[in-house]
Amino acid sequence: MRLLPLSILLGAICWAFAAAAEAPRSIVSINLCSDIYAADIAAPGTLKSVFRLGQDAADSPVAEKLRGLPRNDARIEEILPFAPDLVLAHEWTSPFTLDLLHRVNIPFVLVKDSRSFEDIRANIRLVAKALGREARGAEIVAAFDAELEKARRNAANGPTAILYQDMGSAATPDSVLGRILTLTGFRNVIAHENPVGLVYPGIEDVIAFRPQLIALGIYRPNEPSLAGALLAHPALHLYRKRHAEKLDLPAGDWTCNTHYVARTAALLAATHDDIMARRALASTDQERAQ
Repeated sequence: MRLLPLSILLGAICWAFAAAAEAPRSIVSINLCSDIYAADIAAPGTLKSVFRLGQDAADSPVAEKLRGLPRNDARIEEILPFAPDLVLAHEWTSPFTLDLLHRVNIPFVLVKDSRSFEDIRANIRLVAKALGREARGAEIVAAFDAELEKARRNAANGPTAILYQDMGSAATPDSVLGRILTLTGFRNVIAHENPVGLVYPGIEDVIAFRPQLIALGIYRPNEPSLAGALLAHPALHLYRKRHAEKLDLPAGDWTCNTHYVARTAALLAATHDDIMARRALASTDQERAQ
């Protein structure tokens, strides 16, 4: 576990005292994850600058909302000109940057890495409280929960599935994506768990699992890369064509595992319904044939 310097920990909590007096009117976000929360929570006109990836549609589900705002690379010299009342960052943001913010008495809030739906809710509430927008945060949490409930399906006899991504990574059951597979009625063929939430089965392993659905996380489809080449492997393509349902999922929807993962849940739930409907139809046809 990485231990943060005392000065950084002090900086991370001092926002509470500032927020008690007045909601921040000049906010700078220096991380893509904090960008996503800020885009939906911040009051109009208060968000002054965002991290450069926040406006990249391949990485950010809120790119259009942030279009036109000044971009930054999380460097202190890019933050100070905005004289921010508050800086939004991530727990993995450079401790050197955080220490410098503390030294110049600029409060900051660190969003956490999400491993569960409750972690997502906690991040929403954290940012909303820091921005003096608790009511807005409650609205987002309520909408998120409603979308998840709408996508809920019975997994008892659901199709087996794998969510496979660039570099051959697959979502584990306790990761956010793994939880979404279960929520939407699929049985994850990956049983192994680890702290990262990803495992790396080879193509042979994926085929040997015999999943009934192979959902591919598609990242920058028009920009070929070595990381994405595995998803175009002929053996995987042939298996998907002959033996499995296919679903391509935009990877940007689960960037940072925020409330936008509900979009992924909606796509998977619709696919589950389609598979189960065709399964029921095939069973009925078989009974009639007998």
